[in-house]
Formats: sequence, structure tokens, C-alpha cells
Amino acid sequence: MITITAQSTDLAQLDVDAIAVGVFKGGIEGPGATHLLSVLGLDDFPVTPSFRGDVGQTLRIAAPGQPFGSIVLVGLGRMDGISPASLRRAAGDVIRAVPQAARIATTLAEVHPTRAAIEAVADGLTLGAYTFTEFTSTGAGDTPTEREAILVLPSSILAEADAAIERSRVACEAIAFARDLVNTPPGDATPIDIADRVLERMGDRLDVTVLDQDWLAEQGFGAMLGVAQGSANPPRLVRIDWTPENPLAHVVIVGKGITFDSGGLNLKPGAGMMTMKSDMAGAAAVAGVMDAIATLGARVRVTGFMGLVENAIGGNAQRPSDVVTACNGTTIEVAHTDAEGRLVLADVLAHSSAMAPDVIIDLATLTGSAVAALGPYTAALLSNDDSLRDAVTRAAGAAGEPLWPLPLMEDLDAWLDTGTADVHHLGPDKGPDAIMAALFLQRFVGDVPWAHLDIAGPAFLDRAHVRGHQPAGGTGYGVATLLAYLQQQAI
Repeated sequence: MITITAQSTDLAQLDVDAIAVGVFKGGIEGPGATHLLSVLGLDDFPVTPSFRGDVGQTLRIAAPGQPFGSIVLVGLGRMDGISPASLRRAAGDVIRAVPQAARIATTLAEVHPTRAAIEAVADGLTLGAYTFTEFTSTGAGDTPTEREAILVLPSSILAEADAAIERSRVACEAIAFARDLVNTPPGDATPIDIADRVLERMGDRLDVTVLDQDWLAEQGFGAMLGVAQGSANPPRLVRIDWTPENPLAHVVIVGKGITFDSGGLNLKPGAGMMTMKSDMAGAAAVAGVMDAIATLGARVRVTGFMGLVENAIGGNAQRPSDVVTACNGTTIEVAHTDAEGRLVLADVLAHSSAMAPDVIIDLATLTGSAVAALGPYTAALLSNDDSLRDAVTRAAGAAGEPLWPLPLMEDLDAWLDTGTADVHHLGPDKGPDAIMAALFLQRFVGDVPWAHLDIAGPAFLDRAHVRGHQPAGGTGYGVATLLAYLQQQAI
């Protein structure tokens, strides 16, 4: 992690490796840029075809003879498009542009010096500096293990900045924990391994209960156990509870946790398995949210469920056309063993619904159709409650995590009918799978207001899609959105 502080100081006197300043589209200089130009004896910063101030562009300029080693120009795009989300991304671009810099300073938060902007810049620096080196023999390589960033701000906002930086630190540590869980190789991240890590990390701050295979069988979790039956690694259901005094409501968050997805008997091609350690990113996000809530708190009672299962091949593996029974008694005809996530969620959502909470929200890397529709950075949101849908959308906007509502088309629900069981778990082969999956899940939440986040795209990025504060591998998508949603409930 990187240590971030706020100061009101003269940029040119800072003894740092680099100073980052923003440049708007067209080469319009952001805060601090004119001062640094005069120190270097320049009239203008260079504007080239590769750097025009567009979002995602950076340019490093040497500063010989100065206490600061260099200047990093970072594109901010159009002046009228600045938001905490764009500042978060720009800060991530900055820290990734200077991987060997131990000390940097930036005026990015001065572009719009509010608490939200300060927190966003701190987020971007911290999340952009994230690396996962647990399984590399060289560790972080040339990247300094201890890094420091200074946010240069007006003195009038320094006290507020400290609070913003502290909230950012807690949230980013939780996001990093979620990223670590996703990035861990699946042989070291079995359901038992993950449950143990969650218990070790937050068992002294939250009420953590690890429910084993015998408990799942006793409670009738036939859908979840059906997925698990081909694996030598037994499933786990992790329950995490935060209970404040006089809670305003009870919110349950549920995460799909397929620790590795081979596809089961409907085997994935080899290339399709390479990223399947990420199929537990929904459960990892739940762990991250609960980790942050343990420190930041919320006025609502929060229960997090992580449904942890490995979808493997074995002599007892689930077969297409099997019928399983969920814990609420609903029978399900299994159409395809590589659509296992919705089976796990069916049981956990039904169990959550029986608790009669005020709200249920689930996160799952569920369908390729959500990625095809929305791309790699945006999650799909489907909900049975317009008010909840709007609240989650607002929270995602505040958190800088793109999502887009899709319609829960009730007239398609009949496509899930089957003469063999109560419900068919896929619907038509070429149907709108993200919507069909949500319609299937809706059958297990009863009348509880419920939102489903299909995070298959933004939960895990390949190197071609890295940008700003979003790294290759696990991104921790969903932690910031649900944290914002839960804390908004105090308003």
C-alpha cells in the first residue's frame, strides 16, 4: 500500500521523485501547471499527437536541477467532464506511469477541491499502485515496497482531507483484500482456504460463521451441493454479520464464489479456464465490503454470504438433465453444468429470503452476455424494485464503478418452465442469458426487494484492458459500490 498525506506547500520546493499535474483536453493547464512551467523556464507544456490532455494519456518531463525529479502530465479530458470518477482514473494513471518513484506529489485534487474529489484521488493512487506478488520470487521487482504520495491542497481543506484520505485507506485495503482473493491461484484458494482467510482477517471484528458440507446437507442446499459433488474440495458457506445498535434496516449481500470453474461435465475449452479463478469475484467483493464495514460502520445491519464451491469433474459430477432441490423446496432441472453459479445463488438467495431482510443484493460473475452487451468495464444491474435499482445506481456513480440497468422482462419468465421440474435453470439456448439468469434468481427471493449485479466483465481484466486504477487481474469491483450504498442508508 501507499501512504498518502495532504499538505499546503510550494510545489517547486518538494523533495519528491515526481510531481503530477493535470492537463485538460487541448493542452489547457490544470492547477499547479503554470507555476511548474515558470520554474522550468518553459512557456508551454509540450502537446504532441500522443499527449493532448485526453483521458488516459500521460507524459513525463525531466526537471534537471530541481528538488523534484520530474513532472508527470496526466490527461483529464474535457474541463466540463471532470468528476470524482475521472480524477480517480487519472490518479491511477499517474501512479502507474512512475512505477519506480518512491515519493510523488500531485495537485489533482485541486482541480475540484471537495472531499469526494480528494477521496477519489487517494483511491486512484492507492488502487493504481496495487500489485499482487505473493507467488513471484522477485516480489515487487523494481517497484519500491514503501511509497508515499502528497496531495497538495489549499490549507482551508486540510482537516477535511485527512478524513477523506482515511476513509479511502480503509476502503482501498478492503478492495485490495478482494483483489488478493481473486488473484490467488485456485489450488491455494479452495472453499476451505478462502473461508479460513476470511475468518483470520475479520473474525475478531465481525461475527463470522463458516458452515460446512454437513450443515448444507441438513438445511437442504441441494442446488449448491449438486455443483460441489464433482470436487474433492468440499463447499463452504461463509456468513459474516455486522450489527450496529438500533439498526435502521437489514441488508443481505450475497456473493457467488466458484473458486474454480472447469465447466463440469460440460467442460470449458482450455483457454476458457485460464481466468476461472476469478469466478469467485462476487464472494470476494462481499468479503471486501464486510471488511470495510467493520471499520467504517453503517447504520444498517448487514449480513454477508459467500457461497464457496469448486465446479470440477469427478466420478460423481453433476450431469446435464439432473434435477436438484433448493433449500426452499424448489426443484431445478439442470440444463448445463457450466451454468453453475445461478444454482449456488439459488440456494443462498432462498436462505437469505427466509431471513426476511429489507433488501437483498447479490454479485456474481454470471454471464458472458452481460460482457457482450456492456463490455469489460460495466456491470449489469437487474432488480425487482425500482427504488432499490435507483439507489444502487446512485451508489455506483458515487463509487466510480460503471453499471447499467437491464430490464427484468417478466414476459420471458415462462421460458423457464419445464415439465420435468419446477424450473428450468437456463431457458432457451440462444436467449438473453443475463436476463434469463436474473429471472431464474428472482424465483428464489420471494417478495424481498432485490438487486442482482452481473459483474462478469469488470471483475477481472486482462492486460489489454488495464486502465487507470484498474489493474490486470482482479479489480475488486463491487466493494466500493456496496460500501457507498450501505453508508447512504444512514442519510
